[in-house]
Formats: sequence, C-alpha cells, structure tokens
Amino acid sequence: MATPTPINDFEHNGVEVHTREPQPSMGGLSAQVVHLVGTAKHTTLNHNEPTRLFNYASAMMALDTKGTREGSLPNVVRYLLEYVKCILYVTVVPEGANFEATKANVIGGVNSQTGEITGLETVKACPETPTIIAAPGFASLVVGQKLALMARDVRCRAVLDAPNTNDMAAAEFAARFGAEGTGQDKLSIVDPWFLKTYDGAQVLLPASIALVAAMASVDGWESPQNLAVLCDETARNVSYKINDKTTQANFLNKHGVVTIARTRMGGYSIIGNRTNTGRFISHVGLEDLMARKLEETSQPLMGKNLTSDFMKQVVERLTNWGQSLVANEVIPKFVAYLHPDKNNVENYKSGRWYLCVDYGRYSPNEHMVYEMSVDDGLIATFLEEVING
Repeated sequence: MATPTPINDFEHNGVEVHTREPQPSMGGLSAQVVHLVGTAKHTTLNHNEPTRLFNYASAMMALDTKGTREGSLPNVVRYLLEYVKCILYVTVVPEGANFEATKANVIGGVNSQTGEITGLETVKACPETPTIIAAPGFASLVVGQKLALMARDVRCRAVLDAPNTNDMAAAEFAARFGAEGTGQDKLSIVDPWFLKTYDGAQVLLPASIALVAAMASVDGWESPQNLAVLCDETARNVSYKINDKTTQANFLNKHGVVTIARTRMGGYSIIGNRTNTGRFISHVGLEDLMARKLEETSQPLMGKNLTSDFMKQVVERLTNWGQSLVANEVIPKFVAYLHPDKNNVENYKSGRWYLCVDYGRYSPNEHMVYEMSVDDGLIATFLEEVING
C-alpha cells in the first residue's frame, strides 16, 4: 500500500475563529487604608505584627482587655473608628522602660541577626498597602524622619504630631523637615492636641488622629480642610478668622503646620490644605494613588514581547483608565502616549521603553478673592426705570 503524501502547505479546509482580549482594566484608585503604630498595655495582639481591626467593639477587645485604655493606641483607635468607617491596621509595639525607649520601639527597624522588622518598618509588611500612616502621640524629629521614609517607600501620606507647646515651637518643628529625596515633603504636621471626654473623663488626644480621621473620611485626592474635629476643646486656643491674615491659624499654615481651630460654622475644624513644604495634601494623595496603580497593574505585563500591537494596547489601556478618572472628576485632563525621543533603538534593545502619562489636577479652594466695585451704569439704569415708571 502506498504511503499517503500530504500537501505540505495545506492545513485545514474550514473556518477558525481566533479571539483576543484587550488588556484588562486598571480599575479605580484605592480606598483609604490607615496604619497606626503605638502601644497597648493590655492587648491580645502580637507585637510588631500589622493587624486589621474591623470595628470599634472588636478593636477594644483586642487592644484593651481590661478597659483601662492604657497605651497610646486604645483611645486614638476609638476616636478614629467612631469618626469614620475605614480600613484600619495597627502595629502594637512593647512599652519601654521610659518614653524614649518606647519611642525607639515605635521607630523600630530591621533586626540584623534575624531580619525581623519592628515598629514603623512594619508599614511595608501591611497586607493592604496603607494610604495614611501615623504614630499618634510621638512627636519628634526621628519619628518624623522614619514616617517620611516609610511614606516615600510605600507611596502614602504620613501624619506627624507637633510638640503641642506653642505656635512658634510648632513652626520651628515643621522647619526641621523637608530634605529632598527623604519623603519629608509629604509630611502633614498638625498642632495643637485636643481634649475629649470618654466614659465621663476628659483625656488628651494627639492632634494627628484628628487629621488622620479627616483625611480618611474623604478620597485620597481631596483636602481635609474644614472637616470637623470631635472634641471638647483644644489644648491651647488657636485663633482663626476667615478674613484675617494675622491669626495664629494663618501663621501655622504659612509655616507648614495644619491646625485645629473654631470657625464660623461652629465647633472645631481642620484648618490647612498643605504639607510642611507647601505641597497640597490632596495633590500628594493623588500622585501616590496614581503611581501605585501604575506599579501594581504593570506586573502582569512584564516579560511580554515589545511588539507594536502590545505597546499600542498598553497605551490604550492607560488612556481608558485616565478617561475614567476624568469622568469621575478625580482629575480634569489626562493623556497617555509613547515618549517620542526616549523610545530609541538603544533603549529598545535593552528591553526598556517609555510611556508618558500627563495629567491635570484640581487644586483645593484655599484663597477666595471677591472684587467688589460700584457700577454707575447700574445706577443710571435704576434711575431711568424710576423716572420712566
């Protein structure tokens, strides 16, 4: 029997349908995730382990088994969870022999022998990447430096307490931060602390938890300005008038300190839109969230061949994502494109290519200027109407 001889260039007499999915959606910007570091004397939580707390009742059972509210965390967690529903993680550190030792535990680091991470270093190990971090009650240069570094590395915003003494001390404290490349331009420094009554007793709470709560109650690209502070009074009075540039609040804001003051709306509110270096808090939050989204959604793309079709798909995906942000009024404008010069042969051969993401951003309403003028033409029209009936 003769062996069949196939036609080499014949494959199939029929139809095939090949489908191709576009690049997956990048999704919206992440919700607020707060991470606090501090102490709790009677806790069931493991030390130096980020733990999510889901509500006030379970949080108090985990942080304060005896109901004595000892440590830096129980009362500030109570304030936060009563104020806003947000994703909350805490890292409990052991109390030291004195405040300085406890502060060192809060700052933490990496054990050179075991590799264990402690204190604020655990921000990097949080299962859900934080958007806001703080160590309420620990106001110092080294705590601020560590918070800033963590905020820089995980792309989030850090809130730091000022010393709670006087306005000049707060301004001088803020001036100690701002070194380029350290994340210190993202610090939100706040003063003064405030008093609140819990269970019939008035307690002093660090100002940072008021700002953290305000920031967590709005989207990451919005300012906390004007949001209420639930308190009896502040540790010291800070004057504020909306039409007066000489008030204490204006002085503090001018020197990079967010403050808490009474307003004409009644009660106490957050006054301040800016970080210690003058950047808008809302702009920092937007930048962090957008950069994180670009990083997080790029992992599935790694290793793909840089074909023309692939690169166009990625640009299209970016464009669709940006337009969704525009439609939701997160940003006013967005454009994505391939860099016209950096996408050259040398970079391409190295597996490197450049995507440009240009966007506009909304600024907060910080300074309203009304211009009033008398218009004689309006008076003439009025008189003409009177005369002519």
